[in-house]
Amino acid sequence: MKSEPRVFNQHLLTMVELGLGELQDSIESGKTSATPVSETYFLSSWVTKAIKQQRFHPCLKAVLLQWQQQSRSMGKNAALKKQFADIQTAYRQQLKGREAFEPLKEAQLRALFDELVQLDWEVTLEYPVLRKVSHFTEGQASLVVCCEQQTAAFKDGEVIKPLSLYVRGDKHQLIDLAAKHDVLLHKVTDYKSKVKYHGEYLVYPTNDGPIIAELPSIAD
Repeated sequence: MKSEPRVFNQHLLTMVELGLGELQDSIESGKTSATPVSETYFLSSWVTKAIKQQRFHPCLKAVLLQWQQQSRSMGKNAALKKQFADIQTAYRQQLKGREAFEPLKEAQLRALFDELVQLDWEVTLEYPVLRKVSHFTEGQASLVVCCEQQTAAFKDGEVIKPLSLYVRGDKHQLIDLAAKHDVLLHKVTDYKSKVKYHGEYLVYPTNDGPIIAELPSIAD
């Protein structure tokens, strides 16, 4: 029996758009002032109510609990409105006006790898990564992908299984370039992974992982 496709992206986008819309309605009605403190208080309460009422799909529970903890510990510095807006911008860019997220193509990843090479990254795709390995580049930015995992992840030009990217370099540059090629990266670790001194990011079919993707740099 074929498993149901993951739907985290769509549920997340719907949730943040509802949150931003209801915040704006509250501001326009005069119930909330348009200040960082008041907006954060509104969204903090909104998140807590959403948890108590089980308003959204269960796949979003961990995200809501994370936002609740951030708002309690950081106050306005949790910047919930900015987080919501950044997610909306990035995920809407992925949709490009479509109703659903498209399958991730092998060609998109190949184009990303090629552009990294042009930017003097060392991109290594031809070796297996089945256990802890070392990969030295003398300071050059590096991206490593297991050749065997690639073979399993690609079929008929599409990504059909999660694929690990092992990274040592400017992660912001990588995330921005990935977004340019409509690839969303999901962080596993910043540093410790199977490849020594490299972090690990996952890409998923239809870009749809179980957590919020790493978002590209978005101008304030």
